[in-house]
Amino acid sequence: MSSAPRIKACIFDMDGLLLDTETIYSQVTNKILEPYNKTFPMETKLKMMGRDVRTATDILLADLELPLSFEEYDSQATELKKIYFRMALMMPGAERLLRHLTAHSVPIALATSSSKQMFRIKTEIHDTVFELFGDHITCGDDPDVKHAKPAPDIFLTAMQRLDSSLQPSDCLVFEDAVNGVEAANNASMNSIWVHDMRFSQDDAPPTEHTATERITSLLDFDPAKYGLPPYTEGL
Repeated sequence: MSSAPRIKACIFDMDGLLLDTETIYSQVTNKILEPYNKTFPMETKLKMMGRDVRTATDILLADLELPLSFEEYDSQATELKKIYFRMALMMPGAERLLRHLTAHSVPIALATSSSKQMFRIKTEIHDTVFELFGDHITCGDDPDVKHAKPAPDIFLTAMQRLDSSLQPSDCLVFEDAVNGVEAANNASMNSIWVHDMRFSQDDAPPTEHTATERITSLLDFDPAKYGLPPYTEGL
């Protein structure tokens, strides 16, 4: 990237980016699959990541040919998620970045495919961190989000609520899923793909991607590169 854009606002995904929930999704899925003597393949997981619950579940049911309806699977999964998601930990570098941007009055918003109910469960033990977003939290079941990722709706809604004067080119989206990066592209926004190599079919980094920049951890993000206040020494 020869010239990085000058950013005025940051929009964050949540699952797998700020919270380490992807391992929990796998745990829940494998628990449901046990009676069918099946395990959760990485190929299927990658297709599901970043998608709304209905679409992700439909992919799983089709790929593994499970004799369950969406409603039957979702009922089991929801009860397990209510238990396990309360234990989700913050991803490395997430809290540091959010507190840094907030301390320097950089507008931030959250745009998550999770429902409001699941958002509350996942963030319960991290309320002081997620309070940094204030009212700028858009969930997947928000009535203004007509179409799920990779449609741009959730990012455009988050931007408009954050500051009506913002343009898509002013925004930097942080995503861990390729599907989310595609949504950012469809919104004409810049994006950081935080590529968690735990969920990759190939140990080698991809030769091509559509994000503005690819990193493997939020610890590697350099705010100054995008015209944002730099980290001070020791942070």
